Amino acid sequence: MRPPSRERVIVLDPRIRPASSGFSGLASCVAAWDSPRHERTIVSEEEPDFEALQGAVASVRHLTAHLRKTRAPKALLNDVERQVAALNERLAPYDYEGPYQQRRLVLSDADMAGSHSRDTDDPAEFFPYSPVIGPLNPIAPAVSFNFDGEEMNAEHVFDAPYNGPPTAVHGGVIALVFDELLGTLGALRDIGGFTGTLTVRYLALTPIGQAIRMRSWIDRREGRKYFIKGTMHNGDRLCAEAEGIFIRPKVSMLEHAMASQSGDS
Repeated sequence: MRPPSRERVIVLDPRIRPASSGFSGLASCVAAWDSPRHERTIVSEEEPDFEALQGAVASVRHLTAHLRKTRAPKALLNDVERQVAALNERLAPYDYEGPYQQRRLVLSDADMAGSHSRDTDDPAEFFPYSPVIGPLNPIAPAVSFNFDGEEMNAEHVFDAPYNGPPTAVHGGVIALVFDELLGTLGALRDIGGFTGTLTVRYLALTPIGQAIRMRSWIDRREGRKYFIKGTMHNGDRLCAEAEGIFIRPKVSMLEHAMASQSGDS
């Protein structure tokens, strides 16, 4: 469900005066002037179409994997560079400038007040912009988390872009995935907090191209601190294990984060 849009028209060139009827069908937009071509660009401030963005992101993710593994000739790579540069130029005027969060792109008043109720138990729906599980984030390996009401489970095959040691997943990627595996469990158990510490023990290489099974569970609570543990297995072999301490803020996480950025905390 999209958040309420904020009505505004920003004119980036003082020579432009948008007519009141010139933007029918858009609840809110930004009018910009492209000087070389004398064209007007309209940018919606609403959330992007989910399915369209998901498809585009998946294609970019595939492109990234191919580029990581390619032996393509120079001419083809030069052509890819030109085409991607052209797409970047077309997309740039539509960037939302933040602040950013994992739950949605455009912040609403309800976000700022912390009054949004959780309406899904699907981790990817809850955090669509996650850098680990987000279907709308092109850098995410798109690990599929499954929440059963008590624990989080997942199984994923990591591809070459996430390689570190020969044949294996990068240790930093493993830590990132653990942080999300543990933290998302807290969020969906409605005890979400900021990562205080994350301790990872690497017990064996976590192989690229093979199924990695993951699990997280809540170990205990001490006041506003929640201790959450997790494991990664390749078959019967334990590859890594982690413990995170997540600290619940006294206000909503977004309100605390915004206050911290402004120096008010």
